[in-house]
Amino acid sequence: MGQETLMDIRIEPLAIPASLDAPDAADFLAMVRIGNEAWRRASGTDLHDDEAAEMLVRWRETPYRVTHGAVARVDGEIVGAVRVEFDKTTRDSAEIDVTLVEEHETGAASDALMAEIDRIARAHGRTILQSWTIHRPDPVEDRLVPPTGVGWIPSQDAATRRMLAAGYRLGQVERNSVFELAGSYDATDRLLDEALATAGPDYRTAWWAGPTPPEYADGYAAAIARMYSDPPTGDMASEQAAWDAARVFERDERFAEAGTLIGVTLVIHTPSGRVAAFNELTIGPDRTRPTSQWGTLVMPEHRGHRLGSIVKCVGLKRWHEHVPQSPRVSTFNAEENRYMLDVNEKVGFVPASYAGAWEKRLS
Repeated sequence: MGQETLMDIRIEPLAIPASLDAPDAADFLAMVRIGNEAWRRASGTDLHDDEAAEMLVRWRETPYRVTHGAVARVDGEIVGAVRVEFDKTTRDSAEIDVTLVEEHETGAASDALMAEIDRIARAHGRTILQSWTIHRPDPVEDRLVPPTGVGWIPSQDAATRRMLAAGYRLGQVERNSVFELAGSYDATDRLLDEALATAGPDYRTAWWAGPTPPEYADGYAAAIARMYSDPPTGDMASEQAAWDAARVFERDERFAEAGTLIGVTLVIHTPSGRVAAFNELTIGPDRTRPTSQWGTLVMPEHRGHRLGSIVKCVGLKRWHEHVPQSPRVSTFNAEENRYMLDVNEKVGFVPASYAGAWEKRLS
């Protein structure tokens, strides 16, 4: 502690540069690098690396979202960064993230960054802070279990100790699972055939990669909006965000600028014409990187027809045909979401790491 008190710790706003080769881009690039290194240390994988080009577009303010950032400097060197992001169509919640170099994962610089998160949130009227930490699947004796009673994370990890010290509580544990895209699709094909037979003629599939076809935009937007209310959230608050076709098209434009590719699978209920289920897969400009799965949801009124299996299997098969260079898909599911975990396991997903979902309420 004596040495730490002698350090010159400064918290500064993170500038969002016009481009990655702009004169003021160094801090932004350092933030991306430190974040990737931190998540690699914590998870033991490179599944969750961010690409700077994608991050730059993601951090720019849009009509729907805004991101604020700050960095911590110790003796002039950046040792950590925070992100506070919120949806403009919500009122109270903000998604936050903090990453630090290994030697400052806890301590004065970490504490200063956590305090800066609270300051930014309060300045913008946000009172519900939510964050996620990543952890290796290695068995440990000292475990922290969420109120759901399902899953656990190591209680002595630096990230766990940092979140607890800052007043956050663990609300849920998510399983991070991986599917090898270059492997066998025998199980996928069998599961898809069974699911299609169960679903019957009232359901059809649609798939695309890239910009959203206009004829699907309204239904797709309505399905995305359901992601804020339908999946299990454990002991976490869930605030409904607004989605419509215009927001989907705006996101498509940002994806195109960033070099992000998204593949979407829909199941359409033919009698009503409504979207009954959907699945999203995304990858950045480097198509040799792992793919990330975003939303997967079956509308409650259409459950029991094996639609989750259909969107998963169709999406994986079509994606591998479209992006053959990507080696694997990474996805997150709540540990209490046994239905979706069952689907994943039957398809061939295997656990890779675990995430803790954290929440803090500001007075």
